[in-house]
This record gives sequence, C-alpha cells and structure tokens, in this order.
Amino acid sequence: MFTMTSFGCASSYTPREPGRISIVQATGRPVLVKDGRTFGMSGLSDDLAEAVAGNSAAEDHARTFAHRSRTALVLYSLGVACLVGAIATHTNEPGHGVRNEVAAGSLIGSLGFLTGFLAVFSTAPGHLYDAINIYNDGVPRGGDR
Repeated sequence: MFTMTSFGCASSYTPREPGRISIVQATGRPVLVKDGRTFGMSGLSDDLAEAVAGNSAAEDHARTFAHRSRTALVLYSLGVACLVGAIATHTNEPGHGVRNEVAAGSLIGSLGFLTGFLAVFSTAPGHLYDAINIYNDGVPRGGDR
C-alpha cells in the first residue's frame, strides 16, 4: 500500500568537518549544523549569531541579517494593517469624501510599507550567507593547522 511517508525523503546526514557550518535539510526545512549542533536559519532568532560567534566579521553580518529580517517583519505587518484599514474604511456611499480620503491615504501608506518590506527583505539573505561563508573561511581545515 502507498503511504504518505513515501512522498518525502529523509536523511540523517550530518556534516563531520569540525568547526565549520553547513546548511542541511532537516524536518522539512533548512537548518545550520556546526559540530553536531543544529541552529535555526530564521532572522527572528539569534541562532546565526550564536553559530558564528568568535568571528567578528561574521557576527556583523549575522546581526545585519537579524536586524533586516526583523525590520522586514515590522514593515510587512504595518503594510498589511494599513491595507486592511484602507479596505475597511473605503465606502461607495455618497457624502463620505473624508472617509474615502483616509482610505486612499491608508492605501498609499500600505504600498509604501510593503515596498520598504520588499527592499529590506530581499537584502537580508545575502548577509546570512556572508556570515556563514566568512565564518567558514576563518576555520582552519583538517590538514591546514
């Protein structure tokens, strides 16, 4: 019988090179693995900064990734809130000109926040990969000691 478990593939692979960070697929999402320890890749946590601790350049990129990810979340939330406000405020009934002007202003604000979100959100992942690469470049390889 064909089961749901056959749709995905599972792996217990864990990188073995000491001190280096690898990105692996675990529980359906990518995670960072360093010395057998798993770190999340979310910009809303400090896992990346913890994984690259000890390399100041990598830590700077990790902090930038976290700041941009958090800023993007705030901008997105504000954009959606303004959009909901614009939809809720707008009316087609006559005599509500001021109400429709508020709705239009809220819609413009929403577009501004969502545009800012896209700009900030699209620049965050580069800092994630920079932090990992800079950290890994600073770790001596097994035979390079």
